[in-house]
Amino acid sequence: MPMPVKSSLSSEGRRLLSMLQRDTCRPDEVQKQLLMRILRKNSHSEYGRKYSFSEISDTAGFRKKAPLVEYSDLEPYIDKIRHGKQGILTIEPVSIFARTSGTTAKPKYIPVTASFHNRTVMLMRQWLSRAHADHPSFLDNGFLMITGAAVEGHLACGIPYGSTSGMIFTNLPKEIRKQFAIPLCVTEVSDYDLRYYLMARISLGKQISFIVTPSPLTLLKIAETVIAHQEEIIRSIHNGWLSEKLQTADGCANAGIPRAIGVSLAPDKKRARFLGRILERDGELLPCRCWPELALIGCWLGGSVGFHADALDRYYGKTPKRDIGYMASEGSFNLPCQDSIPSGILAIRNNYYEFIPEEQSDSNNPDILSAGEIKEGSCYKIILTNESGLYRYDINDIVKVDGFRSRTPLISFVRKDGSFLNIAGEKLHINHFLTAVKALKLDFLIDIHQFRAVPDNRKLRYELLLSIRTRVNSVFIRETLRPAIDALLRRCNMEYDAKRMSGRLNAPRIHIMKPSWEKNARKSRILDGRRDIQHKWLYLSEKFVETDIPHIKYTID
Repeated sequence: MPMPVKSSLSSEGRRLLSMLQRDTCRPDEVQKQLLMRILRKNSHSEYGRKYSFSEISDTAGFRKKAPLVEYSDLEPYIDKIRHGKQGILTIEPVSIFARTSGTTAKPKYIPVTASFHNRTVMLMRQWLSRAHADHPSFLDNGFLMITGAAVEGHLACGIPYGSTSGMIFTNLPKEIRKQFAIPLCVTEVSDYDLRYYLMARISLGKQISFIVTPSPLTLLKIAETVIAHQEEIIRSIHNGWLSEKLQTADGCANAGIPRAIGVSLAPDKKRARFLGRILERDGELLPCRCWPELALIGCWLGGSVGFHADALDRYYGKTPKRDIGYMASEGSFNLPCQDSIPSGILAIRNNYYEFIPEEQSDSNNPDILSAGEIKEGSCYKIILTNESGLYRYDINDIVKVDGFRSRTPLISFVRKDGSFLNIAGEKLHINHFLTAVKALKLDFLIDIHQFRAVPDNRKLRYELLLSIRTRVNSVFIRETLRPAIDALLRRCNMEYDAKRMSGRLNAPRIHIMKPSWEKNARKSRILDGRRDIQHKWLYLSEKFVETDIPHIKYTID
C-alpha cells in the first residue's frame, strides 16, 4: 500500500478517534441531534407530513407521533419510489436500493440515500484505520475482497439495486481498490463451482495480506476449492491460464466468464514453484502457507454465521480475525475495535436507535429505551431510524450489550427475533443448538461441519441433520453421540429438560447427511435468487428443506 494512503488512514483514524471519544461520553445527546436533523430534513416528505414530523421537538414526541413499523408497513411507500416517485420517505432522492437476500423468495428493497451511504462508508474507513493501527502490515500486499455486486441491476425507473457489502467496499479509496486481488466481475459468474474456482485460482497467484468477506463459510469454501484443485491451479499459474480447460478466450466466453477476468493473467513460474514446494512438503495447499504475508481476516464472528469462524484456523492458521461489523441491508450498526470478538461500539452517528427488552419483544406496550439507558449483559430488540427513510423500523434482530465505551454501549448481534423451535413449550433457541454442537465438537473431537434442526410435532421429537466430516460409525452415533446431544440440550434449556423428564418430549432423531448436502443446499438457494456471498445457513426450520431428504445417508432413531 502506498505510504500516502497509509498516512491518510492514520491521520483520519486519529481525527475520528478524537470525535468518537467525545461522542461516547454523550450518546443520548448525539442521538437526539441526529434524530432531529433527520426529522427536520424530511418533514415535507409524504411520510413526514403524515406523521407530523415538523411538530416533533424531542424523542418522546417522536415515539408518540411515529409508529413502530416493519417492512410490510413501509412497502407501499417503497413501491412508489420503485415506480419513480421521490419525496416519499425522504426529501433527498433515493440513489440505490439494497436488495436483501432474506429468508423469503420475494426480495426486499431497502432505500439508500447518498447521505446515508456516505456515513456507512465512513464507518468502514474508520474500521480500516483502527485495523491498520493494530495490524500495520495488513495493507502491504493484495486484498482478497469477496462481496456481492454493488449494482446487480436497475429497476424500470432507473434506480439501481445491489448488495450492501458491495456498495461499501467498492466505494473505498481508489488506492485501496487497486489492491483487490480478484476482479469484482467474478461475482457475475453464474456457475457456483466455477465462481469459487476462479476466486481460488486468481487469488492463489498473488500475495495476500488481507482477506475480507461477510461470511466465514465463503472462506472455508475457497480453501476447500484450493485443495480440491491444487495441482491444476499450480500448473495454471505456471502457464498463465485460468485452467487447463479455459485456455482460450472462446473457452472463457462459453463458460460465462467475463473477458476482464483473464486479460491480466500472465505466466508466473516463480509463484508456481513456491506453491509446488508447499504442496510437496505439506501434501496440500493451505492458504496460511500460500499466503505467509496474511495479517488479518475480516468477517462476521457473531450470531449463527460466526459458528463457523473457529473452523477457519484449519486452513488459515492463527491469522487474527476481526469482525467487520454488525451490518444488514438496512445499514451498519457497530464498530468492532478488537480482534476475535463480534462486539463493537454502537454507531451512534449512523442511525437513531431505540431498544426494547428482549422479554418484552412481543408486548403491545413495551418499554422503549435509549442508547444511554440499556444495561450491560442484557439483550434487546433493536429499532432503527435513519437518513434513508426508515423510521422506527423493526429489523427483527436481537442484540446484546457486552459493555460500554465511556457511556456508549458495545453491542453484538445475537439472533433474529423468533429464532427458536417449539414443540411442547420448551422454546429451543438457535443458541441452544449452537452451544450443544460446539460442545460435541470439543468433547468428541469430531468435525460437525453443518447441522439443521427440524421439529416433529407428531412424534414429539427433534430431527437433527448432521454433516460430519470425521469418520464415525453408526454405533458411535447411536450409543454415544445421540445421548450426548440430548444431554447437552437438556443442560442448555431447563424447559427441554423438564419435558424430556416428564415424557412430553422424546429423544432426538439423528440423520447423518451426505457430503454433498451443504453444497447442493447452497446451490438451491442461489437458484432462488439469494446471494451465496452472504449466504446464511438455515439452522432451524419448521419442516425439511427440499434438498434435505435426498441427502440423508442414514438415520438413527
